[in-house]
Amino acid sequence: MSARRFVIEGEWLGYRSSQDRIVHRQVYPGSWLKLREWAEKTYAITYTDGTRLRLAVRDCKPREVVKEIRGYTSLIEACARHDVNRVEDLPGD
Repeated sequence: MSARRFVIEGEWLGYRSSQDRIVHRQVYPGSWLKLREWAEKTYAITYTDGTRLRLAVRDCKPREVVKEIRGYTSLIEACARHDVNRVEDLPGD
């Protein structure tokens, strides 16, 4: 039996609530425990201008088809890898 899948959804929170919108939705295998744990403890990734990418995690239902929006995969995975929740805290290249 395969591990249960989960979804990380990101909502961009702009300067006004009228700017808020879902910009990321991605399915991950249940074996990605560290990413899930990080996303569950992290309310949002904060940008230097004060805007945020709010994160939500949920389990996929059996046979659920999720329409993915892979807008922020690299950012989310980099923040999780370095255990930070602010863009400015990511190490430079």
